[in-house]
Amino acid sequence: MRTRPMTRRLMAAGGVLALSAGILTATSTQAAAQDEDDVDRLLVATDQEVDTFNPFKSRYVITYNTNMMTYDTLIRTGADDYQPVPGLATEWEESDDGLTWTFTVREGVTWSDGEPLTAEDVAYTYDLLISNPAIHDWNIDFAGNLVSAEAPDETTFVLTLKEAAPAEILNAGVFIVPKHVWETYPDPSADDANDQLPLVGSGPFQVSEYRTDEFVRLSANKDYWDGAPAFDEVVYDYYSEGDAAVAALEAGEVDIVNGLNPAQAEALGEQDHITVNNAQGRRFVSLILNHGAQTADRELYGDGHPALRDPVVRQALHTAIDKQELVDKVLAGNGDPAVSIIPAIFEQWHWDGGDELVQFSLDEANRMLDEAGYERGEDGVRTMPGGGERLSFRFYYHADNTDYANVVEYVTEWWSEIGIETVPEPIEQGSLNDLVYLGEYDIAFSGWGVGPNPTEMLAMHTCAVLPTTTDGSERSHENFYCNEEYDALHAQQMVEPDPDARAELVKEQQRILYEDAPVIWLYYQNVLEAYNHDKVTDLRTQPAEGGMITGQQGFAWAYLSATPVEGSGDEGGVSTGVLIGAGAVVVVLIAGGVLLFMRRRSTADERE
Repeated sequence: MRTRPMTRRLMAAGGVLALSAGILTATSTQAAAQDEDDVDRLLVATDQEVDTFNPFKSRYVITYNTNMMTYDTLIRTGADDYQPVPGLATEWEESDDGLTWTFTVREGVTWSDGEPLTAEDVAYTYDLLISNPAIHDWNIDFAGNLVSAEAPDETTFVLTLKEAAPAEILNAGVFIVPKHVWETYPDPSADDANDQLPLVGSGPFQVSEYRTDEFVRLSANKDYWDGAPAFDEVVYDYYSEGDAAVAALEAGEVDIVNGLNPAQAEALGEQDHITVNNAQGRRFVSLILNHGAQTADRELYGDGHPALRDPVVRQALHTAIDKQELVDKVLAGNGDPAVSIIPAIFEQWHWDGGDELVQFSLDEANRMLDEAGYERGEDGVRTMPGGGERLSFRFYYHADNTDYANVVEYVTEWWSEIGIETVPEPIEQGSLNDLVYLGEYDIAFSGWGVGPNPTEMLAMHTCAVLPTTTDGSERSHENFYCNEEYDALHAQQMVEPDPDARAELVKEQQRILYEDAPVIWLYYQNVLEAYNHDKVTDLRTQPAEGGMITGQQGFAWAYLSATPVEGSGDEGGVSTGVLIGAGAVVVVLIAGGVLLFMRRRSTADERE
């Protein structure tokens, strides 16, 4: 059909071969390295900056991960099967009417500064969700159902609800913060609250140092109630892009890398000191369509193309995407075509489309647009009914994601065959997210990690989270969707006690989103990750069978269980076997088209 983009990158990368040998030992500044030789340090590659250390407001993957290690929750998401298991709460009891929950708080737990953790800290944390307006609004889907949070004694916490919602309580994942620290902040909802390092928490690790563009260091809590971590530190080290991190893993400069593409995973799999993990993911990749940016008062803003407000246009775009080909060609089969917002890994909640599933058909997409009055102009591009604006859409994608660039080439060609013109533009992730929340886009990539409780993801498409301003600062929504029927189902599923009945409500919400098509879910991507087994072992996966290491939910099981390999040390530089593996590094360089290994400022995520 056309020369694949990978071929062009292979040719473009040829010029870097002579540079590769000299670059290998200079890929990392080793910002995390210390002079002492007796520190067991687990180095994890990342390309994200911290959005905020305030756990009530953070949204990025990197801050979710650091929050999981810094703070405990009452109830954890289990490693084996995503089911709720005890955390700070050793047991809990629900009243007959479902409105009162009583938790027994674990005794003998201390904060990292040595102060005792009691039920009063838990009550303080939950009360912030109730009484602090900004924190309440930021977490409205959960906080809106809370009435009171009390601690009658040091080991008892009582939570009262407006309506029974057992699934929400068991899967809330509220990070418990220390009252004696947080009550000193003038405004606990501010971004600059909780910015004094080291952070005070009760988790297995504590954020002890952060350097923008360089690293986040977490130091082990040796007094952790669930057993001291075996590593002294976990350090998230920043790399410019995936290929740089891959080369650093091969050179022994980092220990864990995730977000691999198939070529990288294949090359790493040939290295004697590296284990590649390919696991079913809990993550989707999607295209969000600007169907009309709006405030909570229904004020339209932004500059989205008016044609995208028409569901027929959105559905035609959806019909003209062959998701299976994207999985086969872009992901090399490491994933599944996406149908809805809840990935197939959560089978109980996942809506599979059934007979309503859109089938790829350029003929059908053309028919839909013809019947809706979108006629082709002389240049083959359709116009709005009545001869108005051309259907030419800006198509934004993350500049550092080669998979997205490949998707763009496929989709752009398919859409051109139905009379839709796209103008692709690679944009740095943070800037892209800014444009989305300002409503200044037509079509853009997005992606989220989904947890075992569907409410949080579904809530991002409710009217309740629409912004109150037009400055792009309110980011609880996905892309301005609002549907009263959807909202009614959402409110009902949150308080439905019967799991099977609740699942049907959740699936109906997904069906409505699928039909309205404010978002086109492309695929559920497998987790492709790798680690240096000469440095680290005993990485506990979630779920237990065929699970992931780096994309865990509810608790950082892998990093608590991780154990240094005896005699591995923590030195950077070239590791055993890397000289033999240099050819594979070159393969990775060619596959990704990397010209230089440089650190860069990376201010965004894929909004997990």
